[in-house]
Amino acid sequence: MAIDKAVWQYESAQKEYCEQFGLTPEELTEADKEKIWGYAGNHIAFFVTWLLRHDYLGDMHYEDEDEKKDIEAVKNQEMTGMEFFARWCDMSFTDEDVSFLVMEFVKSYNEGSYIDDYGNYMGDKVLSTGFSWDDYLGFEPVIDRAFEKFL
Repeated sequence: MAIDKAVWQYESAQKEYCEQFGLTPEELTEADKEKIWGYAGNHIAFFVTWLLRHDYLGDMHYEDEDEKKDIEAVKNQEMTGMEFFARWCDMSFTDEDVSFLVMEFVKSYNEGSYIDDYGNYMGDKVLSTGFSWDDYLGFEPVIDRAFEKFL
């Protein structure tokens, strides 16, 4: 079951991107569209990165040797959470991506205050920036606190 998908925010991210760079949708290049997908999915990539860094990904993510290497690459900040999310989750966050150990937290937080927390942290960059380790590492404690409260 889908928890969140980048496609659900794509249109809003595209509008933001076009305003930011003075473009129309017809003028967008493939590189522009790739950036827009990053903008639309950044909040999800943050959450997937949190799961990954805390060993709470769903079991399916530990079956493929290449994927396990990518998990370690993200943990070592040699790969971004967005690159992982795009490659291994196809820009969709589903219950299969989440360990049963934290499923109730993930559903509660995503249906509750996660987007508000992300928006408060990112400010005017909500749909106009891609993944950066500085942003993620600053936001990770917000998810940690929400998880601690949930327990």
